[in-house]
Amino acid sequence: MTGHIYVAGYLLLAVVSGLLLTRPGRRGFAAGGSRLWSRLRRHRWASRIRSSWRDTVRTAGLSRRYSSRQWVNGDRELVERYDDPSLQKLRTSRHAVTLTVRTRPGQTVAELEAAGPRLAATYAAAAYRVYPEAKHPGSTVCFDLVMRDLLREPVTAAAPKDTVETVTVRLGRRQDGQPFRLQLRERQTLVVGCAGAGKGSFLWGICCGLAPAVRADLVRLYGVDLKGGVELAMGEPLFTRTAFDPDAAVELLHELDRIAEERMQAMRGHARSFEPTAGDPLHVLVIDELASLTAYAPSAVRKVAEPVLSAILSKGRAVGVLVVGFVQDPRKEIVGMRGLFTQTVALRLRSAEEVTMTLGEGMAALAPAHRILKGAQGTAWVIAEDGSTDRVRADYWPDPVIRQVADNFAAGDRRPVEASEHV
Repeated sequence: MTGHIYVAGYLLLAVVSGLLLTRPGRRGFAAGGSRLWSRLRRHRWASRIRSSWRDTVRTAGLSRRYSSRQWVNGDRELVERYDDPSLQKLRTSRHAVTLTVRTRPGQTVAELEAAGPRLAATYAAAAYRVYPEAKHPGSTVCFDLVMRDLLREPVTAAAPKDTVETVTVRLGRRQDGQPFRLQLRERQTLVVGCAGAGKGSFLWGICCGLAPAVRADLVRLYGVDLKGGVELAMGEPLFTRTAFDPDAAVELLHELDRIAEERMQAMRGHARSFEPTAGDPLHVLVIDELASLTAYAPSAVRKVAEPVLSAILSKGRAVGVLVVGFVQDPRKEIVGMRGLFTQTVALRLRSAEEVTMTLGEGMAALAPAHRILKGAQGTAWVIAEDGSTDRVRADYWPDPVIRQVADNFAAGDRRPVEASEHV
């Protein structure tokens, strides 16, 4: 009875608050109604989780059950008891619930993190994110349960402004609705996703996001597309060099390797990281379908290309020669230098095993890229600097917008790559 009175009182308070917050007119009433329903929704989420927390963690196998002898009605009897992970804090937002959970005695953080899928399923969350709590990372875990999926609807990209970006590029949205920015500087990036997963959203988000820097000659883009240039030719004016056949691709790799070697010698003893300037820019190599160069090219091409690409990946990060590779199959026999990429992005994948290959051991539960729906192109899982995972969605780039950006921000020094003498 007391619970019903509490809920009724809360509803009355919410209604009154919503009416007080509205402004005269239809728009104000609608805004007040939206705030009201948001409060009710958040209260419902919080009440459900708090009231069921003990049963949930026990059913999920996160608690330790034991027996102890206690006096009951004058007799010592065995009584069943539990040690439960404690819900330290619960915060709600307009779309999610964040749970801060402390491990029980004898429990590891890894055991708690592995419960992410079970908690998400129990509370009907659309998605989830698991990460260590900042103050007590060795004993406390945060779960973001996404109750309303803000990434459900795709967003069409718009041409960039004149703002020059050389460290990060904005690609879309994170699952909390905030902008998603991918760091490129001092990173070698591998984007993995099966056919139709939306690799083009990442590829053109990166290239078009760097377009103002390309025009300012702070970044030079190089492209390898051994599918006849079908993808990269759409925005070819952005690229200083493009290679659409294996021989030209090998020559392009050798050119970038020479640039990296020269910069290493120039920086030795003077600087440990590269800062781009006009005329001395970042060199960013974009490879569409990396397997066409490392696995499916003629053996003579692979024999030359793989060691040169590995050398660029090894030494290019510090000297401003960066690689962004896209591939469908993350197996080691397809991408032998997979371990040289310092950051990876997992679009929709075929299995939990492919998630492990792409993001690392134990990541299939924390970043379930194999659960991304086919219709959610551009949706991916990434790993943040603190080791936490996050679900993101890159904006969609239509062909006319790509062509517009390429024409408006065309590279200044463009010439085709000649066939290689090394093959």
